[in-house]
Amino acid sequence: MSATFVLGMVVALVLIFLWRSHPATITQSGAYQLAVAICPPFFLVGVVSALADSTLAVVLTGATIVFANGSLYAGVAALVYWVWSIRGQRSIP
Repeated sequence: MSATFVLGMVVALVLIFLWRSHPATITQSGAYQLAVAICPPFFLVGVVSALADSTLAVVLTGATIVFANGSLYAGVAALVYWVWSIRGQRSIP
């Protein structure tokens, strides 16, 4: 589960760095839908783009996206593990 948490954080960090270096490409094309599909908390970028008056707002939103995506990936991994363990117990008599 720790590995999936870190994987989720890495995916979010890559998307945030891409957004900060190429904001028009990420937010105004099909790339935004792809980014939200692999990192659902990335939709907060639309909110912070409208309110990006301070660096603190960008940093807090970025940290929220990274932590939320890591938690989401870890939760999905825990669900998959739980389903897999339940299925495994049924086959043992």
